[in-house]
Amino acid sequence: MEYAKDNILNMDTSSPEGLALSYANQVANSGKVDMIVSNYFLSGAALFTDQHHGKTFSILRHPIDLALSLFHYRRKASWERSYRKDWVDLSFDDYVASPNYMDGWMVRQLTGTLPWVELNEKHLERAKKLMKQKIFVGIMSEMDETMRQLKAHFGWEETAPFCAYNYLHSTPTNQNQHPQMQGGKGGPTWNVVAEKEKWDLSLYHYALELFAEQRERYPPRPKEE
Repeated sequence: MEYAKDNILNMDTSSPEGLALSYANQVANSGKVDMIVSNYFLSGAALFTDQHHGKTFSILRHPIDLALSLFHYRRKASWERSYRKDWVDLSFDDYVASPNYMDGWMVRQLTGTLPWVELNEKHLERAKKLMKQKIFVGIMSEMDETMRQLKAHFGWEETAPFCAYNYLHSTPTNQNQHPQMQGGKGGPTWNVVAEKEKWDLSLYHYALELFAEQRERYPPRPKEE
């Protein structure tokens, strides 16, 4: 195992194959990593061991906003494994109606439910329970408060004054500019996606409740208000 650049270990935890290799190499026991990032929750959790336990946080985005952004990103991100050239001439409406659309990513990841299995209330309740017990929740639309809570929870300290604020506001990264959804919020397309994503929407609203509870556990100091 070698560092690729800037203290980033050259191990892929973004794919099932990469996670399997990381597991075989006992990446958590290597002493080389402080944080592991993966969008496969259960497989990522399996990397940790009795010698090296993990603490999890996730920054969540509204499921419908996420679906729209990912669709446009995967159409143009030719450098990504998930790039879909065949989507270039596809509209978001057609994508949502097609078999390529997979619903309930968050609930499926937290419960290990495969794409062809229909989700139900039991899956949602299992996902809620796991989220409450295992995940410290951040909300993408509330990044200043998310960073404040993360620093308080994990004991993180900034290497320079206002570096987190400047990163979020002065030099923001990972922004995907794309066309807005036809009809906007509450429009026909929005309602179709909302029906498909009803389980992830319920989980997201539950995450908002957890986020509010975390604020009570880590209340801001007067000067942070």
